Amino acid sequence: MKKKIGTLIEENTMRLAKRKAAEEGRALSDLIQDALVQYLSPGTENAKEREMAYHLFCERPFKLTPEQFRDLLEEDPWDL
Repeated sequence: MKKKIGTLIEENTMRLAKRKAAEEGRALSDLIQDALVQYLSPGTENAKEREMAYHLFCERPFKLTPEQFRDLLEEDPWDL
């Protein structure tokens, strides 16, 4: 059963999410639902990526190799 919620999201984030939903021909609520499920699912690749990101940005901020920095700039954050 679905439940209606209210939340605040940055304008730019919402604009990107709406664009992605439109490109995929799906409802915005479905896109957000899938993103949350994927983010909250234990044992997925995302858990490993989040841990790696934590180590890179929180334990050693700004100590990225040039290759890591280039990869981050080229990465599409909305490509789930």
